[in-house]
Order: sequence, then C-alpha cells, then structure tokens
Amino acid sequence: MASQVLEAELIEPNNSELSDNSSNIALGGTIAVSIMFILLSALIGSSITKDLNPVSSADEFEGEQVYFSWSEPEYMPRHDECIDPNNGQDEGYIGYGIGYEPSLSIDSEGNLFVTAHKDLRWGGEGNPFAPLIGGSLDTWYACEDGEMTSWDYWASWFWISNDGGETWGHGENFEPTPGNLANSVAGSATGAGSECLGDEGDIAVDANDVVYYLDTTLEDNWWHKFTDGGNTYISPPVCERMQTMAADDRPWVAAQGDGIIHYLGNSGASPPECSADVGRYWYYHSESGGAPFSQCYAMPGGWSTISSQNDGPYVFVAQEDADSASGTVQVRVSPEYGRGTGPGPDDGTWLEPVAVGPRNGNCPEGYPVVNNNEGGMVVVTWADCPNGNTGPWEMNVAVSYDNGTNWSNWNATPFDRGMAMYPFVSITEDNIVSIAFYGLDFGQNNSQEGYVQGKEWYLYAGALKNPMENDTWDFRIVDPTPLHKVTAYEETEGDTHALHDFFETVMSPEGDWMGIAYQENVGEHPFEENEEQRYIKFVRGDISVSHSLKDSSNQTKVSKIPWFEPNQLILASRV
Repeated sequence: MASQVLEAELIEPNNSELSDNSSNIALGGTIAVSIMFILLSALIGSSITKDLNPVSSADEFEGEQVYFSWSEPEYMPRHDECIDPNNGQDEGYIGYGIGYEPSLSIDSEGNLFVTAHKDLRWGGEGNPFAPLIGGSLDTWYACEDGEMTSWDYWASWFWISNDGGETWGHGENFEPTPGNLANSVAGSATGAGSECLGDEGDIAVDANDVVYYLDTTLEDNWWHKFTDGGNTYISPPVCERMQTMAADDRPWVAAQGDGIIHYLGNSGASPPECSADVGRYWYYHSESGGAPFSQCYAMPGGWSTISSQNDGPYVFVAQEDADSASGTVQVRVSPEYGRGTGPGPDDGTWLEPVAVGPRNGNCPEGYPVVNNNEGGMVVVTWADCPNGNTGPWEMNVAVSYDNGTNWSNWNATPFDRGMAMYPFVSITEDNIVSIAFYGLDFGQNNSQEGYVQGKEWYLYAGALKNPMENDTWDFRIVDPTPLHKVTAYEETEGDTHALHDFFETVMSPEGDWMGIAYQENVGEHPFEENEEQRYIKFVRGDISVSHSLKDSSNQTKVSKIPWFEPNQLILASRV
C-alpha cells in the first residue's frame, strides 16, 4: 500500500518587508488564516497521534471501509484482597492482572470472556525449577501475604463482562485461592474452578451459550463450563480432567450446536497412546459437552488454529503446511462437524487440505488465523517474513464465500516498511471482516531506520464489508498508548517476541461493535532480565462514520493538533 507523502513548505516572515501598511497586515492575516484553515481541513476526520495514523480518506482505499469509535481501554482487574503494593508492580498498576497472550470470546447476548497466560515467574521470588532455569529454589504462591506474587488463584485468568466490556470481574467459582503449590495440589483433588492449577487456556461458546473454558496444565487439560454469561459454574465440584494424556503447549477450542466441542492441541510430538499416527497438532472431538473425546487424529502441519460455525455443520482448521521456513498456508474443512476422527487414525469427514496462499518466510510463532460466519464466509490471515525476523514483514489474507470451496488471496500489508504481528480476524453475519494486529511502522516519526531501539509497537485495526481481491483495509491505531518500545537488547539480538504469541478479537452478535483483548508491557520485570511487566487490556469500538479514539486517562495526553512556532506555518500538500 503506497503511503501518502506530505511535502512541507516552511513559510517564515521576511522582516525586511514588514511595514505599517494596514493592507499588507490584513492580507498577511488573511493568508495565515487561509493556510491554517486548509491545514486543519486536511486533518479533520483523521485521528492523528504522533503522525502514526496516515492522513487519508476512505476514498483512497479499495473496498467498503468500516470505521470504529474506540472507547477508553480497560485493564483487567485483580481481586482486591490480592493487591500488594510491594510485589514489584509499577505504581498505578497494582490493581491490574499480570498476564499475556489473551483469548477472547463472546456469547449471543454480548457477554465477554477473557483468559490469559499467567506469568509463571511471578509466582514468588523463587521458583520450583531453579536448578534448570536459574533463580532461587522455592515453591510458587498465589495471593499469599509476604510473597511477591501476581497470581490471585491457581487456574489461569478468567474474566467476564456482562455489559459489553464496560466493567470486568471474575467468573463464578474463580475466587482467590491463596497458598503455595501444596495448596494447589490439594485443591485440584478436592475443589474446582480457581483451585485447578493452570498455565494458559482458550474459550469457546456453543449455540446454547454454554461457555467452555479449557485450561492446560501442559501435561493435560482442565475443563470449566459456565452458563448465564459466566455467572453460573456448571462443571463438576472437583476439577474436570480432559483425559487426553497429551502434552500440550497451546490449546485451541471451538464449539457449536448443542455441546459439540473441537479441541486442537499443540503436542509437538505424538502422544504415547497414538503411536500409529504422527503429527504436531492433534484434533479431539466431543459431542457430549466434555469427556469422552475422540483421540489420536493427527493434523500434520505447522502452526494451526481452528474455528467452527455456531449453528451450521462446518469446521475449519488453518495451518502452515509444514514446520518449514517457507511453503503454503492450507485450510482443512469438515462439512459434518468434524465427525469420524477417532479412535485411531482416520480422516473421518475432514476433506483434503486446500492451499490458500504462500509463505515466503518464517515469522516467529506467527499463527495463521481462521474465522467464519454462518453464511459461508471463511477468512484466513497470516503474517509473512520474507526479509527475516527484523526486516519488513508482509500480511496476507484469503477469503472464501462458499465455506472453503473456492478462495481468493492477496497481500494486505499495512506498511511500506514495518511489522504486522499476529493478525487476528473476526467476521459478522453481514460479512464485515475486521483484522487487528500488533504493528510497528518503521517509518514512524519520519524515520528511515528499521528495527531499532525506541521504535513503538501499537494496536491497529481495520474493517471491510464484503472484501474482494485486492481490497485494502484502512488500518488505524486503536489505543494511543504504545504497547512496547524496542529495547537495545532486542535490537542487538533481533528479538521481536516482547508481545508474545497472539491476542484475539470478537464482533458483537448484532455486528455493531468490535472488542479486542490485547497486551501492554509496562516497566521492568522484577525477576527476569530483559523482560517487562505484562498487562491485559480490553478496548471496544462501536461502528461509526469515521475512525476515532480516546486517550488513556492514566497516560500522558498527546495532542491531535500540530503546534507551530509563532513565526512558522506549514503548508502541506499531497503528491
């Protein structure tokens, strides 16, 4: 996408030509006012923050643009009784939950659900794996007086909002569970909810608005189920184990119909009970709202994600075709709820994978993300790194309007030079396609440099209705607060992982607003060198006639209007 170039002409008064001539003064005032009017007119309707949002109009982009009016972002809260001003959190953030890699889901009533990876190294000043990973040997703690913990409970975070994201709390049975690891071991055997030791999870909602929250213990998974917008816990009174025996790094969950659950596990190796099949990702299927699950169906390929229709029968998996530096992105489709996949190796109702676009690089943990609606639309988006980890990145999109039978794909790269990391896609029932990503524009502040210290990451989003090949999303900054600044260490080491592996978005049931759960880095981490404190935020955008955003109230305000010296004016024109 070609960037808009602004030519600036500096106009300064010529003192030798100044006189008391009133007509000259009037003419000079008229010219100054006219120039200022022209300049401000060019800026009206665009959100300008530190020159990061381009001065452009919807007419300059192919496709039917959809814009949002963004609310002030919210930080996810901690329980009051677990707040500790001496636990290493930066001043002003002690009431906020520390975590990263948030998952976000929504039900048909607009209730929102967020989980996030816990910061395991912030379970106390020491850790139980010190001989292997360094540090002092100690147990981990949750909400324990005298310990510098950031954990309120032993499960991963689970927040809910019943007012469209305006306020946030914790789901039922997710009360604080103070104590050390011994308390968690006992709680996992005798309790449920927040007592079940977890690391990271994913959330899905079926057609009956039953919420399925899977929280991995790495060795296996726990299930937590809710109704009533997260306010009623319907899982058993003892932690409900998935019983798949699959070592899992990152779980992905989709749900549809009446209790049909799709679980895509990133085992990295064949589970021991599945020696007749091989693969990195394994698909598990249930139609009873939980165990038992089918087992041992491998989906060979690289990084993968899953989505499904809520009422219809289609299920989709997008994945790299292999764990390789280049290749293709492919999509697997089941038109029959993913049935017939176990036990034992069997494709069941999964069709042969279809290549939907190229991969010319190998972005760090860049998942291709798939999403769909009930009307047959399926969209996949992925980052590509043909110039290496710290060179300019690309972003691609593939769209199908017939449940994955036919596809078109094109390059949707938002910057001439920059990075669009972890793009995530959501779709409304009337085919509004929103894409959000963590973005670093190499050209910010007119810089000609690349991935260097001081460059700022931001949250970007854009939306199109009925996108067609070569349409362009008019991506804009959503939150005026930088999510992270590149450090000297990251520049030297080529480290682009500060914002971790992903974040997620949703569109409202009526299709009139968008929600994003994402990560912001703040201050130094008390226990990890070259790491920061990580906080989970949520922002809502209501569909509007133009892009607009609010400054965060606890951050330094940034003027949207450029200020000039009294003796200078800037005349800007497009070329």
